[in-house]
Amino acid sequence: MYYPDAYHYYTPLFHLVLPLLAVLTTVAGGLALYLLFVRRPGDQLHGAAARLHELLSLRTSYAEPLLRALYCVAVVAIALSSLIVLCTQAMAAIALFLVGNLIARLVFEFAMLLLVLCRNTGEIRRQLDRLTGIAPAPAPAPAPAAAPEDTSAQPPQDD
Repeated sequence: MYYPDAYHYYTPLFHLVLPLLAVLTTVAGGLALYLLFVRRPGDQLHGAAARLHELLSLRTSYAEPLLRALYCVAVVAIALSSLIVLCTQAMAAIALFLVGNLIARLVFEFAMLLLVLCRNTGEIRRQLDRLTGIAPAPAPAPAPAAAPEDTSAQPPQDD
């Protein structure tokens, strides 16, 4: 006799312990990466550790090459999808190819435009700071609060 629910019993190891261990390991690993590679100056590291420091410190932007690679993947996926649709509906395949490539191009060009805009804005700020000789001003420290005066204990003054 077949009992489909016979093997579905509650195991605390898989439902409670392993997810908790996964969360704790993730937090500990993230803290270890931060403390070992990001906070330490990069000139003290060599080889693979130096490359890992460069990757984790976010000083080098990998977004632009990644967007270009994703655009190429999207174009190939659209072309293959339109070839699959071509077997059943020719007009839909042509429309998918043209409209899909147009939408992909617009989306990725807009993303690249945002990246270039951010990069140019940072460059303009660095050049202006260099030309004016003004370093970025630190945030002002909050002023200490003045103590309220107690006027109840003083006698009234006559003018």
